[in-house]
Amino acid sequence: MQKALASNSGILYLKSKFFLIRVLTYFGFLLIPIWVPKTLTVSSGTQAITMALYILFMCSQWFFLGKEIDHRLKIYFRVNSSMDRLVYRLFLGMFFFILYFNFLNLLPHKHLYNLFWVTWVVLGLFYSWPTRGKIIKESVTSNFSEFRYLDSFEKTLVFLILLLFGLSIPDLPTIENPEALKLFFDPSEKISNLWWNFVKVNYYPFYKYPDLLKLAWSSHFYFVNLGLFLFTFYALLRFFVSRRLSLLGVFAVLSSWSWTKILVADFGTSLFSTYSLLWIWALLWVTRSSTYRTGLFLGLVSLYGALAYHQWWILIIPQALLMHYYLPEKTMWFKRQILRYAAFGLIVSFFVLSFDTGFSDSYINPGLSLLHEIETLFLRKAFFALAPIGALIIVIYLLKEDHKLLRGLKLDKKYLKNLLTALFVLFSFDLVGGSGIAGDFTIMWVLAFFSLFPLELIFQTMSRLRSSRNMIYLIYILICLLDSHFEGRVKIILRTFDL
Repeated sequence: MQKALASNSGILYLKSKFFLIRVLTYFGFLLIPIWVPKTLTVSSGTQAITMALYILFMCSQWFFLGKEIDHRLKIYFRVNSSMDRLVYRLFLGMFFFILYFNFLNLLPHKHLYNLFWVTWVVLGLFYSWPTRGKIIKESVTSNFSEFRYLDSFEKTLVFLILLLFGLSIPDLPTIENPEALKLFFDPSEKISNLWWNFVKVNYYPFYKYPDLLKLAWSSHFYFVNLGLFLFTFYALLRFFVSRRLSLLGVFAVLSSWSWTKILVADFGTSLFSTYSLLWIWALLWVTRSSTYRTGLFLGLVSLYGALAYHQWWILIIPQALLMHYYLPEKTMWFKRQILRYAAFGLIVSFFVLSFDTGFSDSYINPGLSLLHEIETLFLRKAFFALAPIGALIIVIYLLKEDHKLLRGLKLDKKYLKNLLTALFVLFSFDLVGGSGIAGDFTIMWVLAFFSLFPLELIFQTMSRLRSSRNMIYLIYILICLLDSHFEGRVKIILRTFDL
C-alpha cells in the first residue's frame, strides 16, 4: 500500500513539473502576438524574427492537434522515417484548424477576437497537463529521431540548410491593404476564400496593423508553405535513398538560384507546389501506413487541393484509382474502409466547391512552356546535370534489375513504380488541364530526385569505403554551395529588412 502511494506521489510530481514547464513555455509564446504590435518602432529584422517565432508556435499547435486526433481516433500507422510522422501530423492539424478558423470567421469581430484567445488558453491548459504517462518522457527532439545520430558531414549540411533557408527570403511586397495583398500572392485568383479566411484568423492579432499583416502573410507563404515543402520532400526521398543523400537532395533544391528567382516572380507559387508534392507523398505514405484509418488524411488532402485551386478536386478520381493499384494485396473491404474514412474530406470538398464563389477559371498554357521551365531550371543548377543519368538508371533498374552495372543498387521497386505513376498522372493532368500544378518547384524537386540515384549507386557500391564516400559527399555539397548565389541572397535580405 505504501509503495502504491509512493508511486502515485512520484508520478504526480513528474506531471506537475511537466505541466509547469510546458505552461510557462506555451504562454510565453502566446504573449508574442500581444508584444509584436508594440515593436513597430524597432527594426523590421527584429519583427521578422518575432513573427517566425509566432509561426513556429502555430505549427507546434497543428502538430499537437494532429497527435491528439491520432490518439482519439486510434490511428496507429507504420512510418518509413520519423519525418513521415512529423509531416503527417503537421498537415492533419493544419487541415482541422482551417475548418475551425473558418467557423470562427463567421462570427462578429468581438466574438471572433474573444474566441481566438479562449481557444489558445484552453488548448494550452489541455496540452500542458500530461493525460498519459508516456507524454512526460517525450520531448521535441524525440520527434526528430531521424537526426539523432548524424555524423559531422550531415550536421554541417543541416546547418547549411537552415542557414540558407533563413537567408533566401525574397523581397516583401510594398502594398499593405489585405485585398491588394491577396492579389499580390494570387494574381490569378485561384485560391479559395476559405483558405484566405484561415490565414486571416491565424494572424488575427495583426489585422489592424498593415505592416505586421504584410509581414505575417509573407512569412506564412515562405516559412510555412516552403518549410512544409522541404520537410515533405525529405520524407519522400527517404522512401528511396539514404538519410545523407536525402539531406543533399533538399540542399540541392534550396541552393538553386531558381529558388529565389521563382519566389520573386510569383510568391504565391509556394502554396501550389507544396500541394503537388504533398499529393504524391500522401499516396505513398498511406500505402506504407498499413491502416485504412489514414484514409481520413487522404480525404483532407483532397480538401486542401480544392482550397488551393478548384480544378484540383478532379484529382480525387485518379487518387482513388491509384490507391486501388497501389494496394493489390489488400481486400476490397480494406479499400472500402479507406474510402469511408476519406469521405469526410471529400464531402467538405464538395461543399467548398458548391458554396465558395472566390474561384477563378484561369488557364495556364501547358506544353512548350513546361519544356521551357524544365530547361531553365536544369541549366541554372550544375547538380541537376546528374538527373538524366539518374532517370536512365531508374529505367534500366525497372526493366532489368540484375544488370551488371546495377548489381550494387538496392531500391524498393514497388514504391519507385508508384512514384513514377503518380508523377505521370500529375504532369498529364497539368498538360491537359493547364492548372499549373506541375510548376517550377515541382520540376525542381523532380530534377533533384533523379539526380540522387547516380550517387546512391556509387555509395551502395562503395559501402565499405567510408572515407571515399565522405569525400564524394563533401564535393557535391561544395558543388551545390558554389552556384547557390549566396551573396545575392544576403543582399536581398539586407535590403528587405534594412540591415
